[in-house]
Amino acid sequence: MAEFDFPMPDVGEGLSEAEIVEWLVAVGDLVNEDQPVVVVQTDKAVVDIPAPTTGRLVAQSAAVGDIVRIGATLFRLDAAGTVPDLGGHAQSTTSTPTSSAIPVQTVATSGPTSRPKASPATRKRALDLNVGLADVIGTGPGGRITTPDVEAAASATMVLPLHGMAAVATPPAGPPSGEDRVEPLRGTRRQIARSMTESWRSIPHVTELREIDATELTRAHSALRQHLADRDVRLTLLPLFVAGCAAALREHPNFNASLDYDNELITYRARCNIGIAMSTDDGLVVPVIHDADTMSLEQIARRIEALTTAARTRTLTIDQLTDGTFTISNYGSYGTWMGTPIIRPPEAAIAGFGRVHDAVVARDGQPVVSKVLPLAVSADHRLNDGHHLGAFVSTIERYLTDPILLLAGQAPSQRGH
Repeated sequence: MAEFDFPMPDVGEGLSEAEIVEWLVAVGDLVNEDQPVVVVQTDKAVVDIPAPTTGRLVAQSAAVGDIVRIGATLFRLDAAGTVPDLGGHAQSTTSTPTSSAIPVQTVATSGPTSRPKASPATRKRALDLNVGLADVIGTGPGGRITTPDVEAAASATMVLPLHGMAAVATPPAGPPSGEDRVEPLRGTRRQIARSMTESWRSIPHVTELREIDATELTRAHSALRQHLADRDVRLTLLPLFVAGCAAALREHPNFNASLDYDNELITYRARCNIGIAMSTDDGLVVPVIHDADTMSLEQIARRIEALTTAARTRTLTIDQLTDGTFTISNYGSYGTWMGTPIIRPPEAAIAGFGRVHDAVVARDGQPVVSKVLPLAVSADHRLNDGHHLGAFVSTIERYLTDPILLLAGQAPSQRGH
């Protein structure tokens, strides 16, 4: 048997650290090769870190909520047989430690962990339903508590109806009166806070707000939705937004770009990879539709559906979350009218779409009720000026007001030319 330290691996492009979300194996427990040991969260995703070999977990380097740098010790294993080759990162504890070695702190001595096994989404659901995880019996692998387990436990707190009387739910206990609750900024909210702060501090934003005629857009959506339903494709307005933005980016490459300000370099991206901001139980994630400008509406719709499912089930991969060149925020799906979206570094722009609604507009000098789509586009003012932004938004508008051009793959000519 030989003890060795397993370092935090590089689980994503350009990442330097990760947060401990959950330990799946207690100190003293046996673990098999490739068995998940700990769940970590990076700026990109939540990732299970597996054991590199079979052995016994000797120590954990950090507690839940702690931040561990890439390359720093994550846990220590007493391996059965040969210590695995970790590319020079593994350090045998029987040899003389180097000055760069990071001490490992043992969290527990033996026996099972007292922390119930559950994902962050399940923990949030339990908090929302005022259910204590310690009182829930897990039906998942290894006794892991699932969201249905939590919901079943919440249902069990209902008073059973007697003689036709309606069931009465036990009211949740509120926080102590007069006491503030302070907790560390962790998890997805921490990643969102850091990303938004970096964007707002480093990128001078310029934003164009516009309401566009959505009459033909909604008509095309209705017809295409019925057509694609026969192919088991659920078409929302979002694929049309993606196609419209992708077409506009082809004409305005300075919005499909990034700026390295320190080195004074502008990169014009050859690929059009559009990120879609999605709200999940764990927080905001932005999976990416790679090469969106080469895809049909049906392909875009299928990709969005697949990414949405992966986001909700916490199965998004690093590849699905990286290399975005432009972002869309469809806050209209939450009922929002208009917003000012914040750019995701290192991208140069972001588009926000509000809720399609009826509004009184002037047409041929007469007031009429029409479908209107609110659109907001924020751009990096270091790369694009006001007239650049106006032209880009006008191009998006032309595609969405005449969406048949998205099917033809040809931009309309400037009106009036």
